[in-house]
This record gives sequence, C-alpha cells and structure tokens, in this order.
Amino acid sequence: MKHAILAFLLLSFAFGIHAQQSNPRVDASGRVTFSYVNKDADCVQLKGSFIPKTATIKTPMGSLGISEQIYDMQRTSDDGLWTYTTEPLLSEMYTYQILVDDEPVLDPANPNVVRDVKDMLNFFLIDGDVAKYYFDRNVPHGKVEYVWYPSSMNGMAQRRMAVYTPAVYDEMPQDSFPVLYLLHGSGGDETSWAGRGRAAQILDNMIAAGLVPPLIVVMPNGNVKLDAAPGESPYQDNEPSGINIKSMLGKIEHAFVPEVLGYAEQHYRIRQKREARAIAGLSLGGLHTIYISANSPYTFGYIGLFSAQTTNMISNVEANAIGKLRSAAMELLNLVGITPQEKHDDFAHIDVYEDFDEKLAKQFEAKPYLYYIAVGDDDFVLKLNDDFRRKLDDNNYPYLYHPTDGGHTWENWRKYLVDFLPRLFK
Repeated sequence: MKHAILAFLLLSFAFGIHAQQSNPRVDASGRVTFSYVNKDADCVQLKGSFIPKTATIKTPMGSLGISEQIYDMQRTSDDGLWTYTTEPLLSEMYTYQILVDDEPVLDPANPNVVRDVKDMLNFFLIDGDVAKYYFDRNVPHGKVEYVWYPSSMNGMAQRRMAVYTPAVYDEMPQDSFPVLYLLHGSGGDETSWAGRGRAAQILDNMIAAGLVPPLIVVMPNGNVKLDAAPGESPYQDNEPSGINIKSMLGKIEHAFVPEVLGYAEQHYRIRQKREARAIAGLSLGGLHTIYISANSPYTFGYIGLFSAQTTNMISNVEANAIGKLRSAAMELLNLVGITPQEKHDDFAHIDVYEDFDEKLAKQFEAKPYLYYIAVGDDDFVLKLNDDFRRKLDDNNYPYLYHPTDGGHTWENWRKYLVDFLPRLFK
C-alpha cells in the first residue's frame, strides 16, 4: 500500500498536479472532472474560460468573440450527482460557472472564487509552463493591503488602492524599493490584478526565483465613478460596468501623479527616481498608461502596454476643439456668476489628450529604458496597437513588441506580466 501511495505521489509531482480544492479534480493528463450535486435540477451545465468561443464578429479593430459554448453535465446517479470531464487542458488558471436550469451558481465544493465585473466565478489551476507562477508556493510571501488615499476626483474625499509589498519589506526597514504602478481594464478595480491577475503569487514566486528584484506594486482603482471595488466602500453602493466611458475623459490621467503616485511615495519606501518607476496597464489601463506617461515624460522609466486601448473617442483635434469650447463655456458661466463644480464637468481634464504627438516626442527624447507592447493575434485591439506601433515606427521611437496568440483575456494579461517583470530595473 505504501508503495502504491508513493507511486501516485511521484506521478502527480511529475505532471505538476496541485490539488488545491476538492472540486474540480485534475488527472495526470490534464483532464478536469467537475461534480455537482442537485437532486431537483432538470439541467446542469458548465460555462467557463476553458470552453471555446462559438462565434466571432469582425470589427475594424479585429475579431471579437461574442459567446461561449455551454457544456451539459450528465446526471450519473439517482442522488442527483452531475459530472462532466473535459479533454486535456493546458497549464493555466481557468474560471467557470455552473448553470442550474439556466441560473448561474457558484460551485459549493470549490472555495476558490474571483470576481469579474459583477460576476462571481470559481477558478482552478493546472500547473506547469507559465502557470507555475500562479500558485501559492512555499516561498516567502509579500502582502497586499488596501488603503484609502485623499482624492479630488468627482467630489470624492478619498479613493482606494491595493499595494503589494515584498516579503523583505518589513525585514529591511532601512531599504527603499522600486515600484510598478499596475492598472486594470474597463470594468475592473483595485482588486482585479490581485484576484484574476494573480499578481501577488506571480511576484512572490518570481522574486523568490531571483527573476525579479523585490519591488512594490501599486494597483489603484481606475474607475472614475467608483471610489473602491463593489461592496468595499462605506460611501457608495454603485455597481460596476464593463463599459467605462467616463474613465476615458482624462480624469484618471490628470489625478494620477499628484494623488496616486504622491500618496504611494509618501507612505511607502519607494525609490523616487525615474529609473525605479514603472507603469503598465491592460486594455483601458493601457490607455491610461500611455497618457499618464506621455504627460509626465520624466517620471516613468519603464512603460508596459498589455492589449492596450491605444486611443479613445477624443482625438488630438477633438480634444483641442472640446477644450476651446469648454473654456468659452466656463468664461460665460463666470460672467453670469456661476462657478461650475469639477465633479459635474466631464470634460474638465481632456487636455491630457491634447498635443499628443508633441508629448510623445518629449517622452522619447527622455529615452525610456523600456517601452513594451504586447497583444494577441486574435485580440480586437490588435489593429489599434498596429496603428500605434506605426506611429512609433514613423518617428523611430524604440519599443519592444511581444506578439502572442490569443485574445483580450486574462490568460494573456497574466502572461504579459510574467514576461514584463524580469525586464524591469536592469
């Protein structure tokens, strides 16, 4: 019996299997078996990131997946046991929901849960390849704390950010550390990178492996309308949305350096030098990254764009035109004795988008140590990234391009973070 147990453990280790929860179960080939008990259900199904898309639509920006297949689970006993086994899956972090008579429910046998915009999802991990960094390993662990900082945005008194400090932060109280400002996408918040992004696990494992120096990572909330993640604010009870237009009008970019960076560098032992500062963002966070760094060309030495939204509805010309109209309107209001409040003026800070070419030229005159662009070949922002790279190429601005397969997904964004981190602070 002992020999049989030992053989099983050795086989599991060889295939990198980590049974982090009782359900689902992953076998040595990478097949995943889901089990769910419900005597009263007429139909139980699975929907998840491991299930292929059924259709795509062509847009000017590329192909966009519009739906997922749904797998039917089979009732295998009179006690209401429903099961489904996948084909072998690649090493990755996968999310899923169980649909009971078309209603989504969490898997009661799986305690691992993350949020995606408004949806709560279970997840599981399959070890190996890049996903080896996503596990909670037996290495020194940093910590993530959620802190409130003073804010002037939209009349809010304060907003919330997540801050990762490495394991050695408390052990070396005299030392300061480099910093990465890591921004989420539309529909996300300050919990996104720590949750679906597995940022703390990635950092712990890569720092322990000597691939990345100990660093601080600041993950702010980039949703203008929310001061914190849903359910985390004592001041608001707003629901998040996957479409975040108000966060594309310059308010985040305008407030970032004085408020987010200012608070972080005042309250954490951060090296306050350009060569020790990096900023990166996915999707909408990529748009924020482009314009935060371009408007502060001497602040960040390392810039990372992950499936970036490289532009918005306000071009250089439109931003200048809107800015002139807004100035004229403000003058008129002042003449009649009305003082408009900034929180009601959605276009108060669109100047961050004005004169972009001149700002970009100044940024590259400062010679960033790294300007990194990563995007998948099936990502609907691929054309936007190609157009942005063409602008960089036309001006001989150096950048590192990391093309991959895949689409606009967390599967890619986690991989981009793993690829980006070892390039920092060289």
